[in-house]
Amino acid sequence: MLRQLFYAFLPYRSFAFPILVLSSIVVPCWLAFRVYRHRTGGHPLSFHREILLLIFVVYLSGVAAATLTPNRSSRLRAEGTGGIELRPSLASLTCFSAFLPRGSTAQAFCVHNARGNVMLFFPLGIFLPLVWRRLRFWRGIQIAIALSFSIELLQYLSSAWGSYRSADVNDLILNVLGACLGLALVSLLRLRQGTRPAVARA
Repeated sequence: MLRQLFYAFLPYRSFAFPILVLSSIVVPCWLAFRVYRHRTGGHPLSFHREILLLIFVVYLSGVAAATLTPNRSSRLRAEGTGGIELRPSLASLTCFSAFLPRGSTAQAFCVHNARGNVMLFFPLGIFLPLVWRRLRFWRGIQIAIALSFSIELLQYLSSAWGSYRSADVNDLILNVLGACLGLALVSLLRLRQGTRPAVARA
């Protein structure tokens, strides 16, 4: 089981170094900001909440590094699609098509891309209701749509500087699907536990 999980993440190992670099910059800045805020605001310190916020910041840094740094696969994709795709494609979303024969390189890339986009936003759906405990399900979806749209827009604009990233509405759909799965998981766990969301400080 663990071996299969490890193999599933192997195709994304190229993102490890950019994530570490960006996190090493963002985390100290975030910690300095939180220390300053608590010293000037006079709010009681919640260790568990600070850990949660720190993990959330590290996650967002990972999303930025994984989606905005240029890589070989993004270059091949941008060259193949012209840098932007505005029409949803069932083949791109399901990776099952007459144009994607089983075992082909195209299908392997499609599966890698689809699975990565879903997994990328799945933690977002979990973090959002934990960080903001009164957050509604539909508001969480709206945040996921806004974040994914911003990423796709930045990818399209950054192509002018040679990042080889492409904007794709199918990526947005897969991102939102991943966030919905995370939100649904948290909602189901809360219903099962019978807990009501409490007010949380920002």
